[in-house]
Amino acid sequence: MSDMLSSGNHRLDCSKSSIKSVLIVLLFLCPFNIYSQNDSTQWFPSAELYPLLEYDLLEVQPYSGIFFLESSEIEYDGVYIPVNIGYRKSFIRWNMLAMQFEFAFGAASYTQFEIIKYDQNTLRGGLINTDFKASGYLFAAKGPHKFRLQLFHISSHLGDDYILRNQEYNLNDKSVNYEQIDLIYLYGFQNSDLYIGLGQVISPNAFRKRFMAQAGFQGGFPLRLKKDLSLGLDMKIYEENNFQPDFHAGIGITFIQRDRQQLNVSMDTFYGSLPYSTLDFGRVFWLGPSIKIFL
Repeated sequence: MSDMLSSGNHRLDCSKSSIKSVLIVLLFLCPFNIYSQNDSTQWFPSAELYPLLEYDLLEVQPYSGIFFLESSEIEYDGVYIPVNIGYRKSFIRWNMLAMQFEFAFGAASYTQFEIIKYDQNTLRGGLINTDFKASGYLFAAKGPHKFRLQLFHISSHLGDDYILRNQEYNLNDKSVNYEQIDLIYLYGFQNSDLYIGLGQVISPNAFRKRFMAQAGFQGGFPLRLKKDLSLGLDMKIYEENNFQPDFHAGIGITFIQRDRQQLNVSMDTFYGSLPYSTLDFGRVFWLGPSIKIFL
């Protein structure tokens, strides 16, 4: 037992050390004379330098949907309901080398519920899982060219309802407890964005294969009466999933007030490995309505 505790403490210490090292690198990317350039430094800017990746299911934004789900591994007779609560806030922006830079923090919880057919006359709802994410960001931009360096921690926790109903009494799988760093390049057009990037798990002794890649498109095209036609596609490839691509896409209407996005209602579809939890449903497909709130 003492050996197991010692090993666990060693992994925790290594993980903390790794995070500290990356944060130190990010801090040194700031100009040393940032405080002397008051005319080019903004605290808590109202508009962020880098847009949210709206179709990334691990973005830190409020999002929910009711989806009919099919799985290659299990028979699923019900609806799958993800409820995401997230927020990102920039706290300082400055100019350097004819570019703009910005630091931001974000946090999110990704909770999944289900309503399944229990018997001929009964539906049963329950909590499946909750993932938690904490992120730090460095943004850089020059004209339409934008970069996002993200360092985040994520952890996954099976819900009590799922554990009791499925007799999942074993220790929780640790493959979705990790730290990752990724760099995304985005090119902004007038009404749309294209992006591509790479990521790497940096946790020492991770229970997860390390490489990932991501690419996508998102756009909003004016209609009338403060509404946009919105559509997008996000694709991710994880070494953890044997490099099989995951796709999330949607099309819908975004409502605009005071020249800002407020609410999006879309028809969403996803194909790939579950983006949340440690549960293995094989390759899944879902389709259904969703909403996003822009804070």
